[in-house]
Amino acid sequence: MRKALTASTVRVKKLKRPEIERMYQLFSEYYQNHTLETFEHDLYEKNHVIILRDKHDRSIQGFSTLLRVPLKKAGKNVLGVYSGDTVTNKEYWGSPALGIEFLKYLWKLKMKRPGTAVYWFLISKGYKTYLLMANNFAYHYPRHDQPTPPEYKTLMNEFYAKKFGEHYHADTGIIAYEGRSCALREHVADITPELLQEPRVAFFQKQNPKWQDGHELTCIAKMTVWMPFKYALKKTFQVRRK
Repeated sequence: MRKALTASTVRVKKLKRPEIERMYQLFSEYYQNHTLETFEHDLYEKNHVIILRDKHDRSIQGFSTLLRVPLKKAGKNVLGVYSGDTVTNKEYWGSPALGIEFLKYLWKLKMKRPGTAVYWFLISKGYKTYLLMANNFAYHYPRHDQPTPPEYKTLMNEFYAKKFGEHYHADTGIIAYEGRSCALREHVADITPELLQEPRVAFFQKQNPKWQDGHELTCIAKMTVWMPFKYALKKTFQVRRK
């Protein structure tokens, strides 16, 4: 039987202890150099978490934490959504459940505030996370085929400098900590010579050459009203080509 996932978005404060413990267990399978204390600190500062469950036995097989951030752009109110810890069990890689649920989350925010710009703030320890943004968002930065516009860079600097302080390096767009920092375990998302033939993977490697040490590439993407429809159309054509 093919493994499948279902996704739901819940408030962090409504999570039960066994659910948090399972999330940490899963996180520990793919990341190193962390503690339960640091994991929970990151979790409890968030508003919501997308929970991925096995469609049949309902076990937790992935999650992504989310924080809403009010910001200003050229004197106007804008809304940011920051993604924190994110992981999916390898047995379910390729499932669209997380991407679809996250798009629904952003789209609902956008529809409630049609006149307010909505941005996704993402930090990427590995190329897979970067591609989740780069492959699906028309307006995303940094990117290999054009420079980051000044207004986007200003937003990034404002948010990431406030959140990560001296660990954020605006000149490179990298978040780096002294000593050991939380990083992907070996062989979780290795970049092979074949993968480097993909321009977006090669760009990620160039921008974040020390990703294996836990360095994180800071990113931003813009949500539009039409985004979910374009995503659905893209997936339809992919299925038809198979």
